[in-house]
This record gives sequence, C-alpha cells and structure tokens, in this order.
Amino acid sequence: MVPGPNNFMLMRFGMRHGRGVALAAGLGTTLSCIVWCAAAALGLAAALAAAPWLYRVLRIGGGLYLLWFAWALWRSPPAGSPAGQPPTRPGGWSALWQGFAVNMTNPKSVLFFASIFSAYVGPNTPAWTHGAAVAIVVATCLGWQVAMAWLFSTRRAAAGYARAQRPLDVGAALLMGAFGLSLLWVFD
Repeated sequence: MVPGPNNFMLMRFGMRHGRGVALAAGLGTTLSCIVWCAAAALGLAAALAAAPWLYRVLRIGGGLYLLWFAWALWRSPPAGSPAGQPPTRPGGWSALWQGFAVNMTNPKSVLFFASIFSAYVGPNTPAWTHGAAVAIVVATCLGWQVAMAWLFSTRRAAAGYARAQRPLDVGAALLMGAFGLSLLWVFD
C-alpha cells in the first residue's frame, strides 16, 4: 500500500486539473494493468527469468521516465502563474497516455503481476482461471484508480492543494526522483 508514481500522479491530476483529467489518467493506468496482467498470464515471470537483461532494460527505462516526470513536476508553474495564466491542463488523451506510461514504466507493477500470476496461476491451471484472475485484478485496479481520482478531485482536496501547491509538487517531485534514482542505482 506504499503510494507509487501512479498514485502521486493521480492525486496531483485530481487536485490540480479536476476529476476528468484524473479519471483519464486512472483509465490509462488501468489499461497498463491489463497489459501487465495479460503478459503475466502468458508467462512474464518465465520470460524475465530467462532474460534478466529484459528486466534491467525495463528498470532503466522506468527510472529515466520517472526522473523526467520528477523534473516536470519540479518545474511546473504554480496555479497563480505570472500574468494570471492558469496552468496548462492536459487533455483527456494526454492524461490517459501519461497514466499508461507511468504504470508501464513502473517495475513495481511488473514484479507485482509476475509474482501474483507465477504463484497462483500455473501451466495446468484452466484458461477460465487465467481469465478470472485478470478480470479480478483489472476490476480492483480500476476501482482503486476511480476512487483516487474521485477523492483527490473534491473541492476540499483541490482547495488544500491550492494552498500548499508548491511544497506538494516539490515533495512529489522528490519522491518521483527518488523512485527513478532507486531504479537506476540498484543493479543486480
């Protein structure tokens, strides 16, 4: 239950840009859950065990993406930026793909899905069980993303964010940067 990059992104999108943008990002995150579930059901753990370089490439790509995301957060202008310009609000498709990219480049997601499916779904498990496992994980993921988007886009959350935007953005940037650096720093 430790918040990861996708949770920080959803919280920030909800508080800064509203429910629609946060829901689109949550849908993108759920879409990546579907991809990781399908990959895990098809033997992702075996592929990663057979090709450790694949996990290394994923981890480095994820680390670099999270560092870029941290830099963008660090540099983001406050809501009351000069000349009274509101911050650039991402469109629905942009938010969806950003949610997808953040979760696809998060090795924690890879390991989670690979470990769940390798532990509970084996080669002799019926196909309907694979499908049910994917459906349960996707429903859980979607429920969580919608709840996060809904909760953090309330007026109270948005007002709190407006009062403490810069420290929250800097804190989120530092955490994202730490996630990214930890992925780049630890080499097996």
